[in-house]
Amino acid sequence: MTERKRGQKICENCGEVNGVRAYECKKCDYPFKMKKYRKGNKKKKVEDHMTLNKGDLIRVVGGSGPFYTGEDGDKIYLVDRGKYTVADVDKLGIHAHGKHGYSYLYMGKRCRSPMMESITKAPCKIVLLKAVSHPNHESPKRRRSRA
Repeated sequence: MTERKRGQKICENCGEVNGVRAYECKKCDYPFKMKKYRKGNKKKKVEDHMTLNKGDLIRVVGGSGPFYTGEDGDKIYLVDRGKYTVADVDKLGIHAHGKHGYSYLYMGKRCRSPMMESITKAPCKIVLLKAVSHPNHESPKRRRSRA
């Protein structure tokens, strides 16, 4: 039997060396057992932005939020995707600080802007990366002594 090296899979059926991400053997088409879920915590999509608290870390998913529609039909999004720290929330959105400074992340209903037909107000899709715990909450890891 062939010895497995890092970054390789050995086919149980024929012994052929395959890439670690292969779904099936390149020689005999034998299907490999794949993990169903990725390791680690899957980040939680925020359904109600009013549940966010000051200091929460969120990510704005690309291809979401208010956008400008050009003459050729291309969409130019007005909110940068990436990480933001929540400063405050109101009924229509989130006041946050990101890589490029302060931003207002619109979370209201999708509609055309009354001032410009080419601007569409659409809610941002956001994912909660890290929630700020209560100020009096102490992590169990921090309580243990380091003796």
